[in-house]
Amino acid sequence: MSKHPWYILGAGSIGCLWAASLSNKGYPVELILRQERLQSLQHNPVTIKYQYQEQSHEYQVPATCSSHLQQPMHWLILCTKAQHALSAIDSVAHVLTHKTRVLLLQNGMGSQQAIAKKYPELNLWAGSVTDGVHLKQDFSVCHAGQGITSIGPITSNSHNDDFALLMDQFPLNVEVSDNIMEKLWQKWAANCCINGLTALFNCRNGELLDNGPRQQQLDLLANEVGAVLQALGVKVPDVKTTVYDICRLTANNLSSTCLDVRAKRSTELAYMNGFLISQAKTCHIPVINHRRLMSELETLGIY
Repeated sequence: MSKHPWYILGAGSIGCLWAASLSNKGYPVELILRQERLQSLQHNPVTIKYQYQEQSHEYQVPATCSSHLQQPMHWLILCTKAQHALSAIDSVAHVLTHKTRVLLLQNGMGSQQAIAKKYPELNLWAGSVTDGVHLKQDFSVCHAGQGITSIGPITSNSHNDDFALLMDQFPLNVEVSDNIMEKLWQKWAANCCINGLTALFNCRNGELLDNGPRQQQLDLLANEVGAVLQALGVKVPDVKTTVYDICRLTANNLSSTCLDVRAKRSTELAYMNGFLISQAKTCHIPVINHRRLMSELETLGIY
């Protein structure tokens, strides 16, 4: 049993899911919130409400903010949006050491590399999450579907047993991947095809397979992603097949981007299609369909 607190920076759906799961296992957990949000709390510890199918549980989790932290951290799980990841790490850098085990759980690509470049001395891991999860309200998380969280080291001083505690009857399905970058590329590829389109059409994932214009656009996006990955020398399973499988398996789910748009939050599209467009430019590949999608979304005030 870990006696050191597991700090979770970011109290969105993934952050609350992990706070509930770690609490369920009996590990000490502490949420790191923005100072203004911490000050607005009516109660501290906060009550994390967790729902999965017909089961529901509540966990009391203390909250703090980065300026209150003084002791070196042993465990940190970063659950912010990709666009906030680097500044979030910056805010707690004063309590991070080369012994701190840091797990990055961001969508898209680019934020992980930016953190690794700025903090190469940190023990950095990245994860790819396939669980279906959303917030019903603040600190109230609905676990809509069990998935797998693949994690793996992305800096040289990380070791495969760093997160061994999460492999022992942990509530979430966690696996260590020897090549986490391949997992991240694979999920990123699917996100590039699915997320922006579901935001554009305000639809569920399965509704993209309409045997009509949505599916035709999906195919064009998948073809461009495949071409860029090939040019970059990244080997992942066939993009179109993967995207179709995900749309079928998560047919009733709303993508994280679609949920962000409905809630009028900023999206992570810059780390999905935006990252693709920048990579395509270096490879001299004209990804006209992704550019058109981003232009249409921007016209609608979505980005």
